[in-house]
Amino acid sequence: MCWRKTVELLKLCNTPVSIISPFPLFAVILFLISHKEFQISDLYILFAGIIVSLFSNFGSNLWNHSNDIKEDIAQGRKTVLIQDILMQKRALFISILLYACSILLVFYLSNEFKRSIYIYFLIWSLVTWWYSDNLILKKVIGFRLKDHYIGELITYSIAWPMYTLSIWLIYSDLNIMGVMVAISLFFLSISGLLLKDLKDISGDRAAGLKTFGVVFPPSQLIRYSCYLMVLYYLVILNPFALNIFGTGVLILVIPFVHFLKKTFFHMRKKHWALDIEDLESLKSMGNSALASFIFMGLSVFL
Repeated sequence: MCWRKTVELLKLCNTPVSIISPFPLFAVILFLISHKEFQISDLYILFAGIIVSLFSNFGSNLWNHSNDIKEDIAQGRKTVLIQDILMQKRALFISILLYACSILLVFYLSNEFKRSIYIYFLIWSLVTWWYSDNLILKKVIGFRLKDHYIGELITYSIAWPMYTLSIWLIYSDLNIMGVMVAISLFFLSISGLLLKDLKDISGDRAAGLKTFGVVFPPSQLIRYSCYLMVLYYLVILNPFALNIFGTGVLILVIPFVHFLKKTFFHMRKKHWALDIEDLESLKSMGNSALASFIFMGLSVFL
């Protein structure tokens, strides 16, 4: 495998870029929230969470790309997997290996920490596998979750809470704080899901996919995405949550106000109609979400 193709394959492991990878922000923030007071010895636990999050995300992304060859061709995309059949086989092998390694590590950590991490992680593994699978489950069942917006909604509704609780349980026992973080990220993930396909509606339609972007008008998707983003913030910024997380979490008011000003009220004033100049508003929405997650981690120091 030449170095250029290796680099391209590594890029696919991190595509799309998220709070999970290439920088393990997700694992680090959950560690900080769950360990308001930690010692140097706890870095071993942090490292374990980072490895699980990176390996699982790399495997999931690569499995997704390996199963999307026909769709990528229909959408006019060019990846190293499309251009090299041998790389397709290698990518499949590596994705399966990464899934297997992350599952085995989770079983080890479940036994080590005496927590049922594996239950949540296996649910996440099954759902994300089925979401992308064009090669095995689709031939048996006849469909895959990714091909229809209902399947996408089911996947995100299950996968994000299960994944959040999996990483949380590496660091801490299951408690109300972990559950509230999982609920907040559920709303955030569905908010992102509604908008993720807007940039490639024509490509999804050409590939025969019935994604949210293909089935619903952009104005409707933007409206409900913004509503869900408000719910994401309110899960953390309410009196009950303040008793759980502490008053330091009020720092999230900064990105919340930014989102309301730059995106929510701006789009509401336009009756949610999307124009080319509104792309900056949608970008501000993403920046607000990222900043809020970082602030959530930093709030433990306030």
